[in-house]
Amino acid sequence: MAYQSRPRKRVRANPIRRAPDGSAFLKCEGCGISVAVALADMHECGIKKNTTQCRDGSVERQMPRSAFHFFMDEFLKTCEEGTLIEKDKKGCDAWKNMSIKERQPYVDQAVKLDIAYSRLLQEEETRIQPVDDEADSADVGKYDKRYEDSMMNYYDSENSDWLQFLNIWQWHPGS
Repeated sequence: MAYQSRPRKRVRANPIRRAPDGSAFLKCEGCGISVAVALADMHECGIKKNTTQCRDGSVERQMPRSAFHFFMDEFLKTCEEGTLIEKDKKGCDAWKNMSIKERQPYVDQAVKLDIAYSRLLQEEETRIQPVDDEADSADVGKYDKRYEDSMMNYYDSENSDWLQFLNIWQWHPGS
């Protein structure tokens, strides 16, 4: 016996969207990026911002940089020969071979930036209003009349008599 094929229902959907040449992708005239035709109306040309905004509208600050980053910035400005990868390798080797005294100006620069960053964090922390995590609203006991009693029973249950049966030190197997 052969299984009978199920009747297929026809779906009335919009025809498939295609570019004039029949492709599913279209090149954006503004930025030159290949965009799916179905998503072309949602495409936004322009440079994406790397910074994110907090809920209060202020721009999120990035973490302070290390002494190595200050050294590499200065090293890349002075070193003009080779590719970027070669410059990075030379900079890393130069940083490894530097003595502590040679690194000190970059460390001082990083410490200054770190202190300024921590001050900004402390100022921001003092500006934030403290939030009470307790449920101090007027509705607390309104819906659960036994609210206070249930908390007292929870703490009292630790010392109740029924817990003595769970004490394994008093239980002797085979007795």
